[in-house]
Amino acid sequence: MKTILSRLRTATRHFAFEDRASLSIEAAIILPVIAALYVAGYQYFDGYRRESQMFKASYAVADMLSRRLSLLSPQDLDGLESVYETLTFSEDASYMRFTEVRRTDDGLEVVWSYATDGQPALTTTRLQSFLDKIPRLDKNERLTLVEAYTYDSPFFSVGLEDRIIPNFVPISQRYSARLAFAPGENQEGNTSVNNNNLDCGTEVVLIDGVPLIGLGNCTAG
Repeated sequence: MKTILSRLRTATRHFAFEDRASLSIEAAIILPVIAALYVAGYQYFDGYRRESQMFKASYAVADMLSRRLSLLSPQDLDGLESVYETLTFSEDASYMRFTEVRRTDDGLEVVWSYATDGQPALTTTRLQSFLDKIPRLDKNERLTLVEAYTYDSPFFSVGLEDRIIPNFVPISQRYSARLAFAPGENQEGNTSVNNNNLDCGTEVVLIDGVPLIGLGNCTAG
């Protein structure tokens, strides 16, 4: 009996101090942990990179729009959305909304608004939820709002869910007081125009010394 116990103690002692193949065992344990941490780190950093990319693309589109002097149509705005999708690699996963607002005695009101891909246009009522993002304006001053909404889905399941990344850029026109927007004959739910501006024609109108043409530029009000 003592011999068996002695053999067991000896075998146990040898096993406890055995170090052959320890590197392989440690690697088998730690490599999956390292791989999981790497994937999680990559996904989180990629998420921040995507947000930054969309933020910069939104400002690029807004800057292009701020330099516009000629008549603006829904087709032009759809083209700007295509530019945004190209910059962010988000084709068929984004939509944009463009809105011109004006300060009146009663506060801010929507002059016109257009949303791509059939999304709802911004109305004066909905505008109130964005007041904290809009800088202070003088009476009759106008501002262009550029919104971008992009669906983003993570590559790996590391606790991040699918989401819509919003960007909101208020910008003033560089060379004019306002944009000349012509919505066309068919106005659907993705287009809204303030009735006070529907009397504008296609004649050239001087606004702050800059010749503009089209809807929304016939009166200074």
